[in-house]
Amino acid sequence: MADDPIRPIMSKTAVVTGGSSGIGRSTVERLLSEGWTVWNLDLNAESAADAARRQQDGRRYRFEQCDVSQAASVKNAFEQVGAEHSTLDALICSAGAVRVGSLEEHTPEQVDLILGVNVKGPWLCVREALPLLRKDASTINPSRVVILGSVAGIRPKVGAGFYGASKAALHVLTGVLAVELAPSGVIVNAVAPASVETPMMQSVAGGSYKISNDSPLGRIAQPEDVTDVIMFYLGDAAKYVNGTVLPVDGGTRAAFVKR
Repeated sequence: MADDPIRPIMSKTAVVTGGSSGIGRSTVERLLSEGWTVWNLDLNAESAADAARRQQDGRRYRFEQCDVSQAASVKNAFEQVGAEHSTLDALICSAGAVRVGSLEEHTPEQVDLILGVNVKGPWLCVREALPLLRKDASTINPSRVVILGSVAGIRPKVGAGFYGASKAALHVLTGVLAVELAPSGVIVNAVAPASVETPMMQSVAGGSYKISNDSPLGRIAQPEDVTDVIMFYLGDAAKYVNGTVLPVDGGTRAAFVKR
């Protein structure tokens, strides 16, 4: 009997929010390197690096300007995704906003920004992505949502009170979404990094906000350390892992260390 014809391996498709910088950018690059088709939804206009990546990876990389805190912007972005893809294998919610200072010093506008991007944003994105995530998904072969939480949502930090509160809320939403969406073949998990060497961290370091010192491993995290865990959540080994919040912090939250 003749061998079955070799079938081409179909590229999986992912949407990454905030994919132009930091952890999001690291995730986009890793996905592309492993053959995924990736949509980067970012508020900032397409950078030269993003344009070069588009040219290098052709149709496997797409950029769409999107403000995740605005429902109309998110709806439009996913309409663009849906116009080219009938299904979506993964959504990685990496876009984030941070403002530092005491709770007394925060302005209502700053609080609206933090909660809008960090809490409302992932909810809007999941809501709009669901028709694509559910298509062809099953409880045996689920599609994936990975949300960027933070150790600040587990262990509150002075100087980043509203940021930590937004991430704690996001951890709760992760669990609720995981239970609500599981029957339709969509699993939801969160990673919770401590300090990561990203442009966002560098922009807020100093003043009343102190970055976490070196972890027990003797260093702070690099974006790739978090991307490794995101890729675990997207892989076959995690197809029965649902509703978790996994710290990626080198052990910094495990015990207070006197410096």
